[in-house]
Amino acid sequence: MGTGNNLKRGSLGLFSIVFFVIAAASPLTGVVGALPIAFFVGNGAGVPGIFLMAGLLLILFSFGFVAMSRYVINAGAFYAYIVQGLGVTCGLSAFNLALLAYAGMQLAVSSMFGFFTDQLFQSFNLHLPLTWWMYAIIMQVIVVILGIAKVEIGGKILGLLMICEVGIVLLLDGHIVTQPIHFEFSSFTPSAFLSGNFGISMVFAICSFIGFEATAIYSEECKDPQKTVPRATFIAVILITAFFAFSAWSFVQFESAGQVAKIAAANPNLFVFNIADQLLGHWSVKLMSVLLVTSLFAASQAFHNSLSRYLFTMSRDGLLWSGMAKTHPTHQTPYIASIVQGIIMIAILFIFGLAKLDPMTDVFAWVSVLGSMAILVLQFGVSLAAIKFFSRNKHLPVSIWSRLIAPALAALGLAYIFITIVQNIQVLSGSSSPVVTLLPWLVFICVLIGIITAQVIKYKNPERYALIGQMVEFI
Repeated sequence: MGTGNNLKRGSLGLFSIVFFVIAAASPLTGVVGALPIAFFVGNGAGVPGIFLMAGLLLILFSFGFVAMSRYVINAGAFYAYIVQGLGVTCGLSAFNLALLAYAGMQLAVSSMFGFFTDQLFQSFNLHLPLTWWMYAIIMQVIVVILGIAKVEIGGKILGLLMICEVGIVLLLDGHIVTQPIHFEFSSFTPSAFLSGNFGISMVFAICSFIGFEATAIYSEECKDPQKTVPRATFIAVILITAFFAFSAWSFVQFESAGQVAKIAAANPNLFVFNIADQLLGHWSVKLMSVLLVTSLFAASQAFHNSLSRYLFTMSRDGLLWSGMAKTHPTHQTPYIASIVQGIIMIAILFIFGLAKLDPMTDVFAWVSVLGSMAILVLQFGVSLAAIKFFSRNKHLPVSIWSRLIAPALAALGLAYIFITIVQNIQVLSGSSSPVVTLLPWLVFICVLIGIITAQVIKYKNPERYALIGQMVEFI
C-alpha cells in the first residue's frame, strides 16, 4: 500500500465518531417524520417500548460486530468483515449491497433536504427561483467539499448540528415531563409494545438506527481502533435508543396512551410541531424547521463519508477504478472517491428533476425502503460472518456470547425485520405504486451480481481473486 493510499490515522477521536454516527441517524428527522407514523401505523402507545427492543436487538448485533472490529481494521467495514468471515464471494455481494444502501440513503436524505429547504424558504416568504432538486444539488456540492477537507472538520460540523437538533427535542421532552400530568409506564409493558402492528413499529425503530455501523468505517482513521470502535458503537446505540424511547414516551405522556395514535393519525406531519407550538411557542416550530434541514444535511454528510470510504476500499482492492484509491496529499481523505460519488449523486438528482419526480412520494418513499433493506441484509451477513470468523479462529480471546450467542440472536431478529419490510413494503414506503413491490428484487439482484462477479474473477484470474480482501488488516 503506497503512501497515496493511506487514510489519516489517528485523526478521529471517540466523540467525533459518535457524532458521525448519530448524525447519520438524523434524530430530529426521526422524531418529526418517523415517530408520528409509527404511532398510528404501528402500535400506538407501545412505540417507546419498541425502541427499547430495537436498541436491544442492535446491541446484540454489536457484540459480534465490535468483536470483529478488534481484529479486522478496514474502512470497508461490512464488506471487510464479510470477506473475513464468509469469503470473497459473499464479500462482493456485500459490497454491492453497501453501494446500494448508502447511495439509496443519500438520495433519500437529499430529496428530503430539497423538499424541506423549499418549504422553509416559503415559510419565511422567500420565493427563490429554485426547485427541490436544485437545493439538493447545492447541498451535495457542499457535502463533497467537506468530504475532501480534513475528516475532523466534518466531525466538528456534524457534532454542532447534532447537538442543536437533539437539544431542541430534549427541550420539548423536558417541558412535557415537567407538566403537572400523571405519568404512566404502560408503554414498556408487553401488553402494549407487543400489541397492534408490532412488526411495522419495529421496522420504523430499527431504521432510526441506520448508520450506526459507521463506527467501523472510520477504524483506519481513529485513535486506538481496537478500543475506540467498540466504545463508539455501544455509546451510539445506547444514546440513540435512549433518545428515541424517551421522546416517544414523552409524547405518549402529553397526548395520553389512549389518544396518541388517533392524534398522530390526524396530521402526522404536524404532530410534533403542534406539541412544540403549544409548549414552547411558535419560535420553536421555526427553529425546528431550520434544524430539520440542517439535520438532513448532517445525515447526508455522514452517508457521503461512509460511501466514499467503501469506494476507496474497493478501489484499493482492485475492484473499481484505481484512481479512487488515492487519498488527498494534505488531508489524507479519499477525495477522488468523494468527487466521483458527488458527481454521480448530482447526475441522478438532475435526472430525477427532469423527470419531475416528487421528492417525497417518489424518491424518498422508494429509495429509503430500498436502502433500509440493503442495510438489514448487510447486518444479517455480518452476524453470520462473526460466527464463522470466530469458529475458524477459536484461539482468539472472545467469549462464547460475542462469538456465537449474540450474533445468532441478532441474525434471527434481523431476518424477521427484513421479512416484515417485504410483507408491508407499500405501507412502509407510503406508496401504492407497483414499482415498490419490485424493490426487494433489486436487493436480490445485487447479491446475485456479486456472486456471479466473484465466480467470473475466480475462473478468469484466480490470482486476482486470491488477492481480493488482502488489504483487510487482520490482527
